[in-house]
Amino acid sequence: MASSKRKKRTKIAWRALVHGAVCGVAVLIVSVLLLTLFVYLGWMQESAIGIGNTVIKILSALVAGAVTVRGRNAGNWILGGIAALAGLAFSTVIMSIYLGSFSFSWKLAADFLMSFAIGAAAAAVFSRRGKE
Repeated sequence: MASSKRKKRTKIAWRALVHGAVCGVAVLIVSVLLLTLFVYLGWMQESAIGIGNTVIKILSALVAGAVTVRGRNAGNWILGGIAALAGLAFSTVIMSIYLGSFSFSWKLAADFLMSFAIGAAAAAVFSRRGKE
């Protein structure tokens, strides 16, 4: 009996992780397209792309963490961090395939660390505080 409950919770957790990561990637894709459009139309300078890229990654991690724990009890902050990591990893793989190359850098490691921290913080803030 306890084993079936544990399997159900694990299945729900995986579903929440995938849903959060996909939502984070969707926000990332839409934001990158908007940033590209703004630069193309001349509303933003090309020098602002680096700052825009960082803001987009933060927004994506926030969405991934918040969506992952939506409706779940408190204490699931690690799920938000993992979902944000998964979303950034997926987008990194897609961009590496698109560009045809991949290279590890400390900036990439810092991006992954930042993504986990922001996703976990968003999950901690947006999760329910338990039954009161």
